Amino acid sequence: MPYIQQIDVNESIDWAIEMIELGYESLTLYMLSSFSKPANYFEIIKYVTETVDELGLTLKDGEEAILSYAGYYVYQIAKGHKVRENLTEIYTFCQSRNYEGLIYDFHLLHWAWDQLDYEDSKFNHYWSGATRANIETIVIEESKKWLKKNEMHFAQSIT
Repeated sequence: MPYIQQIDVNESIDWAIEMIELGYESLTLYMLSSFSKPANYFEIIKYVTETVDELGLTLKDGEEAILSYAGYYVYQIAKGHKVRENLTEIYTFCQSRNYEGLIYDFHLLHWAWDQLDYEDSKFNHYWSGATRANIETIVIEESKKWLKKNEMHFAQSIT
């Protein structure tokens, strides 16, 4: 399935707003940012592709797409921003990508944290050494390591 069909158009609206806040300008970018959510895929997708073209960007696919998409959430985690919420986003993405190896550690970290919600034992089946007291720190540190390891795949530095 082509990656363009896997775009979450609601996230595209948020992206358009962020791009405008960063100073980017384009007629289709403004149009894209003006839609209400939840948005209709077929109504929005032409604005997504036209905006990408107008801004001189390229849609990524394969590993580049996975790294780019996950990189946004990993970066948020590394900054300590909504750590569990962003971890859940990566976990869900990992599942949707058939447990993609590039982000599988975040799948394990999600389940490690989930296990700790029920029991704070000395042995965590998903992440060695994880406890209720340190799981958030572990997730943040692993995110920083992941960003460092994958920084060559990002168009601009996010670390």
